Amino acid sequence: MLTYSASPQSRLPQATEKPWLLLLLTFVWLWPGIFGHTPWKPDEPYVTAVVQGMMAGNHWWLPAINGQPYLDSSPLYFWVASLFGRLLSPWLLPLHDAARLATPFFMALALLFAGGVGRELIGRRHGRSVVLILIGSLGLIVTGHEMNPMVAGFAGFSAALYALVLTRRAPALAGAILGAASVTLFLAANLLQVLLVWSVALMLPAFSTWRNKGYAITLLMALLFALPLALIWPLALYRGAPAVFHAWWQFHALGPLNGFGGLGLFHEFGYYPRLMLWYGWPAWPLAGWTLWKNRHYERPVLQLPLMFFAVILLLLTFSHRSMTEDAMPLLLPLAVLAAVELDSLRRGAAAFFNWFGLMAFGFFSVLVWLGWAAMNFGWPQSLAVRVHYFSPYYQPQLSWLALVLALTGTGLWIWAVTRRHLRGRQAVTNWAAGLTLLWGLLLTLWLPFLDATKSYRPVVDAMIAAMPAGEHCVAVDQRQQLARITWQYYAALYLQPVAPGAEPACRLLLQVADRERPEAMPGWHLLWQGNRARDRRELFQLWQRD
Repeated sequence: MLTYSASPQSRLPQATEKPWLLLLLTFVWLWPGIFGHTPWKPDEPYVTAVVQGMMAGNHWWLPAINGQPYLDSSPLYFWVASLFGRLLSPWLLPLHDAARLATPFFMALALLFAGGVGRELIGRRHGRSVVLILIGSLGLIVTGHEMNPMVAGFAGFSAALYALVLTRRAPALAGAILGAASVTLFLAANLLQVLLVWSVALMLPAFSTWRNKGYAITLLMALLFALPLALIWPLALYRGAPAVFHAWWQFHALGPLNGFGGLGLFHEFGYYPRLMLWYGWPAWPLAGWTLWKNRHYERPVLQLPLMFFAVILLLLTFSHRSMTEDAMPLLLPLAVLAAVELDSLRRGAAAFFNWFGLMAFGFFSVLVWLGWAAMNFGWPQSLAVRVHYFSPYYQPQLSWLALVLALTGTGLWIWAVTRRHLRGRQAVTNWAAGLTLLWGLLLTLWLPFLDATKSYRPVVDAMIAAMPAGEHCVAVDQRQQLARITWQYYAALYLQPVAPGAEPACRLLLQVADRERPEAMPGWHLLWQGNRARDRRELFQLWQRD
């Protein structure tokens, strides 16, 4: 995936990395957190519910939860997740684990195309550099491992960027890829993301590299490829549910800007620049080094990522919402810029960057090992007390597979960071390896502990145990969609939705209250209350009519 042919423009020193080791690191990065835990907030319960509905026979063109349209995301991720669910659940994996396989599928595609951008635009072996910078980015580590439709959009952005680079060598193939990327963005994200990519594509001829007949062929091919395919889903939605199509067009078609019924503009000033200080680390300091080394921006290797970054940032600045996953596409041009001058990074800067990563990841990895010992063996005792405080539902358990994987990963990281002749490329590799190690340790050794903390299963089980024998009718405010999803998934209990202020038809009522201000229920008495471990906001209360 990341091994490329030589480029005559390459000015790189002799390689010291083994390509298969970099492939292995990328492969290992994809998997921690994919298996072995229940759906976690904020997105996974909703995605699981949509997938469950599609597998139960709901219309393919209408993502829905309990019969209600779910238009927050376009359907591509749900389709792929449902396919994995049909293939692997329940005979091999629980539904949520099978559906979550859509994430490494799309992330692998995104990294593949990102590597292609580095190879085509910068030169030989720089595809690996781009991928290593991406998997070492702090912002990608969480979203890139959770059930989130944004990862499908990220793959579409990566493919579009690759197509705009490839047009210089293979215009027709680039047109097909750009068309497929446009369809992917439309079906995975929203219409605005497609317009964003095409804005960049139409502005590129301002630079001489893209002002030629081959580039015109690329754009024409992309349009001929994308338009018929992109229209299939909205036409099916319009024919099957015109009211839903109208709601999507009015309120969701433009994603961060809402829809054509009323644009949502502006959010907290400076949110995304502040976010990128950690979200885009270490890509942005390395990209800054590239811009410092190249004060004149006449080279295509700078023009394309800079324009891509500027257009995306402009969109985010005008959008009304501030969400971390919306910043994912910014990582692609940053990683490309960061890779341009990676091998010219001064030895002192590379050594400091490597030392910082070694100290940070080494320190936190030791804490993870100590925490694992405390939660399972009670040592150190003071730490064991804190562990129990943060996750009282956790029961000590020892997984030999998790232990072997954690020990192997730790040993390989120690071997990797003890290499000599350090340059920028090795420093980035060590950083990516350290972040992968830390994430891997957390999602192997700590996975049962984290799941006991973040999962709603203990809360659901406790409420079911407290229900009077023979009672199966439980009402809930219809606005509490997460509660309805959760109780149905874990206990097969369909909570009866009740309009605000209406009288429940059931003798039992589940109330989702604010822990700081729980409300009394005249005419009802409290049977049970509970919450997730250390959740300071949600309090679930089960009331019975007097």
